[in-house]
Amino acid sequence: MDKLICIIVEDEIPAAEELKYLLSQYKYIHVKKVAYDGKDGLEAIKDVHPDVVFMDINMPLQNGIELAKQVKNFDNSIDIIFVTAYEDHAIEAFEVNALDYILKPFDEKRINNTIERLVSKRKIISTEERLPDIINEIINKIDKGEKLVKKIPCERRGKIILVDLKDVYFCYIEGEKTYVKTKDESFLVGCTLHQIEEKTNFFRAHRSYLVNIDNIKELYSWFNGTYKLVMNDMEESEVPISRNNVKKLKELLGI
Repeated sequence: MDKLICIIVEDEIPAAEELKYLLSQYKYIHVKKVAYDGKDGLEAIKDVHPDVVFMDINMPLQNGIELAKQVKNFDNSIDIIFVTAYEDHAIEAFEVNALDYILKPFDEKRINNTIERLVSKRKIISTEERLPDIINEIINKIDKGEKLVKKIPCERRGKIILVDLKDVYFCYIEGEKTYVKTKDESFLVGCTLHQIEEKTNFFRAHRSYLVNIDNIKELYSWFNGTYKLVMNDMEESEVPISRNNVKKLKELLGI
């Protein structure tokens, strides 16, 4: 597991420095920034996009509970760990789904328990990062004796779903990753366009696009002998057709 990026939001400088030192003892934790009030803390969080934030509750400019709510609205995956001298905010901490609630003065054993909880949780999450590989394994096993598949395994919010071929409008590459586009959503897949092409009747419109010709709305001449497809999805997505593939598509469509 990579290091967890951490931000500390604590208005008491000695407490902030002590906590930073304690966290630096753990190989999985990297304290990226320390902020000394809620306003600067929120700016740092939006800038760094950390995995976890250790924050005090009673701070100038912004209360820690309110800051936690804003953080969760910004990105619910960020873990919140409160560090405070007061016990009477525990219920509020629970309501904002904080991972833990640590009382000052800091106790090393208590900090260690919190880090173990954090790392354990993040290890579970990190298995979700393997989903593209798992999906790739599935697509290679489905109907191995046949050329064509009926469904494509895709990732959605940490789970694998099987999308019917008829519901696929096109497949595309973006940022070195492969996606499947349905009528109103895009899903990450763990295989290449070439692998999908081998197991479907989708048309290779472009080196970065495979198209389900049943879901084409129209096509039009673009420039320099190329064409564009307009798909029948919600966005009426446009897909380029490389010049070398125009003739083949026209034959498939009978035009």
